Amino acid sequence: MTATATNQGLSATNLGLLGFGPFLRKELSEWWQRRAILATFGAVTVLGLIGTLATRIDQWVTGLAPVAAALDPTTNVLGALFDQWILFAAIFASIGLLIQERTTGTLAWTLSKPISRNSLLLAKWLVAVVMLAVFGLVLPLAVSVGVATWAYGSVPDLGRVATFGGVLVAIPAFYVAFNLALSTRLNSQAGVAAIAAGAAMVPLLFGGFLPVLVELWPTSMSSVAIAVAGGEAPHLPTILSWAIVVIGLGIAGLVIFQREDL
Repeated sequence: MTATATNQGLSATNLGLLGFGPFLRKELSEWWQRRAILATFGAVTVLGLIGTLATRIDQWVTGLAPVAAALDPTTNVLGALFDQWILFAAIFASIGLLIQERTTGTLAWTLSKPISRNSLLLAKWLVAVVMLAVFGLVLPLAVSVGVATWAYGSVPDLGRVATFGGVLVAIPAFYVAFNLALSTRLNSQAGVAAIAAGAAMVPLLFGGFLPVLVELWPTSMSSVAIAVAGGEAPHLPTILSWAIVVIGLGIAGLVIFQREDL
């Protein structure tokens, strides 16, 4: 009877969303204490500012006055390559979410508590996406808006910038799910980072002869973000493909993680 009760208890902690709320709060607390999130904010902000000020920097270097269209503050903020900066920030901020805890033994200790593996993975994904969205997109974009206002003499279109940032959250959402799924099988942060970086290179490697693949690749949501921010209709196949891939990664990660012997 004791063995049966124990097995039932183990089963309960592997199913459902047992312990989701407390673990979510724990993850939020730990992210606030990590210097990595401040490094993410600093790196994305600096790189974004360089892109935002590219027109003025070119003017200062060459001494040539830019054309009037190049001085549009909204265009300069949206063209600052935030999609690339948040992509790499998401990769490197999430490669150790599971592996580091497994290596230190914290993961096994956590799962000895009343928490399901579903709750653990979902909370890690959700908190990472929120923190990356805030510190890798919202705050850096806000800084760029302020600097663009000073550099180009008018306030960027806040609606377009907000739309751009909102859609661009799809990039960290994909990469956190991708890295967590990989981490359920791999024990090397370098290995996860290499595979994730390879996934980021797919559009560059295959764009010339497989345009359909690039169009449906999840990172092409950056193109959707730019298009929607410009007033164009969203490209539904790209959005649908992104949703299918992210959900599929989540399911695959959960299934593998459930079977892992810690």
